[in-house]
Amino acid sequence: MKSTFPCFLTLLLAPLAALAQDSVTKPSSERAAFFEEKVVWQNKEENAWPYHVYGLVQSSKGALLAFAEGRQGKGGDADPHHLVLKRSTDGGRNWSRNIYVEKGDGSFWSANGEPGKLECWTNTGPIVDEKTGRVFFFYALNEGTRQQNWTRVFYRYSDDDGLTWLPSSEEGGRIEVTHLFADNPHGWTFHMPGPGHGIQLRHQQGKHADKNGRLMLAVWHRRAVTANPRLYGVSMLVSDDHGETWRRAGDAGVEHGMNEGRIVELEDGRILLNTRGGVAVRDGKKVDTQKHRVYAWSNDAGETFGKPEVHTEFEYSRNGCDSSIQRYTTTTQNRKNILLFSRPADPRQRARMTVSLSSDEGKTWSTQKLVHDGPSFYSDLAVLPDGTIGLLYGKGKSPHEQLPDHVAFAHFNLEWLEQPRDSPSPSTPRKNRSWHHWNSRPVSDGEDVSAIQRRP
Repeated sequence: MKSTFPCFLTLLLAPLAALAQDSVTKPSSERAAFFEEKVVWQNKEENAWPYHVYGLVQSSKGALLAFAEGRQGKGGDADPHHLVLKRSTDGGRNWSRNIYVEKGDGSFWSANGEPGKLECWTNTGPIVDEKTGRVFFFYALNEGTRQQNWTRVFYRYSDDDGLTWLPSSEEGGRIEVTHLFADNPHGWTFHMPGPGHGIQLRHQQGKHADKNGRLMLAVWHRRAVTANPRLYGVSMLVSDDHGETWRRAGDAGVEHGMNEGRIVELEDGRILLNTRGGVAVRDGKKVDTQKHRVYAWSNDAGETFGKPEVHTEFEYSRNGCDSSIQRYTTTTQNRKNILLFSRPADPRQRARMTVSLSSDEGKTWSTQKLVHDGPSFYSDLAVLPDGTIGLLYGKGKSPHEQLPDHVAFAHFNLEWLEQPRDSPSPSTPRKNRSWHHWNSRPVSDGEDVSAIQRRP
């Protein structure tokens, strides 16, 4: 008897295929807005908490790769950490179990003469080479003391969409690149790749056209915690041969406190470096940019950067927070020129995860859409092959106001992002807010918060 299973399977998958095709071929005005969200890491999953500091990339072969630190102990910056990722092959609806890039299990320190010490593997800096399909993952080893005097920087790579990571343990397990920062002129000893995804250049023009294909990642630096001043700053890690060799390129921001930073290539080929602010010394005076973002631009594919500018259109809580910036489309694609930016938008605490949209290369941000009303933390953005948007972010109240309860993946399209809210929010505050120091007026998940006036 002829099997009916293939026919049944075709009928089952046809609506999904049609939906995916519609998202690409239908005009924006005909596509329905949608938003959905899934938990990627639960609280204390596999005995780690919190999962913090994220990287999110879409591989050239179709998998979404979400990276995070899986912290142990009390969850502090210098406590032991694993480095893990999860994969999704269905656009973020389902996620794999943890794949460990590095384990904080003492094996590295034991092999290097310090038995009993657990590793503090830290930060997440993934980059996808779209031509070769190789995924690079940069990270650091924190010395693991309160002083946090130094780090060592490594990378591994995957040729199978994150399933396995090379070099293998038999081949040494990792490639060290700490030496690339040894000759820096600032006395930096603490080097942190990312956090968040790097980029591959594609819009370089004129004399820089040969830099198209360059892989680039922001790395932030400082001196030891006990140093005064710490001299926070950022440099670029670049490769022009598909990751065979790497070198340090342009430095920026020592007098402006630039630290955790993201980069995006503008349509005219300039590189925009958008960073968390910090404390610095300029002309003998203390400068504090922690509540705002600091921008710098490169006109030469990241070799040098111009004088940084402090941008005050976004206000953060007292010590700032990592945020993400992502190219969505360009006019060369016969689409609108769009950049996306994600951040916790509450000026008093890490809360109100918001995605903003710019159609003028980051000069202004016309749309600001609320993703989550409550406690919100670090984040990273990615654009999926069907033109939808993925946002990986820390979410929910925890015992520590600077750290999340769990990690979520929000999946939505441009139509949802540009859609005005359906109805006004309540005008009276909710009582008994369950998270830290919450005293701003309530809004609903998915609300357009562009018109909300900041409290004095």
